Amino acid sequence: MKDIIVLDLETKKTFDEVGGHQNNHLLGVSLVGVYSYNLDKYRGFKEEEFDELLDLLKEAGLVIGFNSKAFDFPVLQPYYKDFDLASIPHLDILEEVTKILGHRLKLDSVAHSTLGYGKSGSGLDAIVYYRNDEWDKLIKYCLDDVKVTKEIYDYGLQHGNIWYHNGGVKTDINASWFKSGEKTINQQVQEAWKDGQQIEISYMDEKGDVTSRKIDIQNIRGNKIKAFCHLRDALRMFDLDRVKSVKVAGKMQSFQKTLI
Repeated sequence: MKDIIVLDLETKKTFDEVGGHQNNHLLGVSLVGVYSYNLDKYRGFKEEEFDELLDLLKEAGLVIGFNSKAFDFPVLQPYYKDFDLASIPHLDILEEVTKILGHRLKLDSVAHSTLGYGKSGSGLDAIVYYRNDEWDKLIKYCLDDVKVTKEIYDYGLQHGNIWYHNGGVKTDINASWFKSGEKTINQQVQEAWKDGQQIEISYMDEKGDVTSRKIDIQNIRGNKIKAFCHLRDALRMFDLDRVKSVKVAGKMQSFQKTLI
């Protein structure tokens, strides 16, 4: 199966240093961060490793980014004189958002609304790290952005939408990459509840850490799931927005069905 790659990069220079956004091809690349779905692995590529990066990209069935068509690929293209990066199948989440809303959003804004957490710094921080030869900090910052982009993409795949705040109101945006015919997380949870099924969920906390929970649902109101959590051996409240996957584990135990 062809790989899916999530990509983000950091630059050596600022826009002011190269004469503006129209000269993004002059920014230079300090680091490219990627996540490989086939390998389930994050990795940062330094300039001397860009040939290896190109081999990975050539074999990809899809590259995912945020503003990657207008920024990341044009900035990276000068390193590949004999290969057109635009020939790679590409999903730019910002491009999809802009088609729907008619205006752009920042990655950090979409992340906070959708995931509950955002970026760990700014692009200017990354330039400082590069110039100070602080590679550990640079790699962490870049891969944090890759993770945020990946989690937004995954959320859209699982829930059928992502979120932003419009005038202070949390508002959904259809995820164009959601696979037609698939059931959303919401639909899977609702069906399990109606059928009296115990489920195993992957649940993401406010920091983006994921744990596995086996739960017996007692009630669902809006975005809140009230359920008996076997991990905690107690009733707990869960946010539907934070459920990453659902798997039926069998019928709920009768004594737990009576808990209110």
